[in-house]
Amino acid sequence: MFIRDVIRDREPYSLRASASVLEAAEFMAQRRIGAVCVLDEEGKLIGVFSERDILNRVIVPRQDPEKVTLGAVASPLRAVIRCDETPHQALERMEQIGTRHLPVVDGEKWVGMLSIRDLLRVELSEQGDELKLLHDYISQ
Repeated sequence: MFIRDVIRDREPYSLRASASVLEAAEFMAQRRIGAVCVLDEEGKLIGVFSERDILNRVIVPRQDPEKVTLGAVASPLRAVIRCDETPHQALERMEQIGTRHLPVVDGEKWVGMLSIRDLLRVELSEQGDELKLLHDYISQ
């Protein structure tokens, strides 16, 4: 299984760096997501904005979420995962940089976001398949 299989059939969520933090918070709340990719005006991936960024870079420093832009407070891009990499590689990368979200790229093009929750679903599905095979084997 590859990352492209994990994110297949999902809408890629992003916002422009010029969007306000309040707009981003509303966008994320409506979609029940914990992070969103931040793109520059040309559509190039420049960072990730998460719930933790809202807390640590906006609320605690007492910035106005209606006035501050994502470009000013989003986490800079530290890592990405390619479509042709595996969930195991994604977990390792998340662990290395201490994050729960990784933007997904196909070549130079941004195509989506991967979360730790996505990877847990894959792991649980694979374990369920393995348990079924073991059960069938024992039952014979």
